[in-house]
Order: sequence, then C-alpha cells, then structure tokens
Amino acid sequence: MAKRQRTEGQARRSFVKLCAFFGLIIAAFLFVFGGLFSGSTAGSILEIIGKLALLVAVAFPAYEYSRGMKKVWRIIFWIALAIYILGCVLGLLSGIGVINIGAK
Repeated sequence: MAKRQRTEGQARRSFVKLCAFFGLIIAAFLFVFGGLFSGSTAGSILEIIGKLALLVAVAFPAYEYSRGMKKVWRIIFWIALAIYILGCVLGLLSGIGVINIGAK
C-alpha cells in the first residue's frame, strides 16, 4: 500500500490548527487562573506563549486573505502584524521586569 504524503500546505494548516488549539487552551487557563500568576515571571511567560500561538493561528489565514486584496490592505496587514509583535515583546519585557513601561 502506498504511503499517503502530506503537502506543504496541509502541514502548515495543521500547524496553524495546533497553534490555535494551544493558544485557546492557554488563554482559557489564564482567564480562569490569571490572578494566581499575575505579576510573576511564569505568568508573563505563559501569557506570551498564548499570545504568540494565537498570533500564528490568526496571521497565516489573515496573510492568505490579504494576498488577494489591493496593495494598501497588504501594507495594513504588515503594519498590524508588526504592532502586535512589538506589543507582545514589550509586554513580555515589562512582565519579567526588564523594562518599566509607564512607571514613574
């Protein structure tokens, strides 16, 4: 019997589905138990993992959608993606105490 081969598109879609699943699980966990981890390094790390998993789950389908649109929408997609990633990085750095945003 011949082995069934997966295409690159199928592998990427399954990775996106995996990220969506774990992003949802981590986000739900943090909504329920977020108070236990608030302000701690473990809470910040769990939060960034959840945000990045949700980013992967949303970014790939959004990119595929924007490819068929006019150039201005593709530019808006990349700007929004950069802002989201910057927010994740700054949130992680402030969560683990590397930088203080808004502190007096």
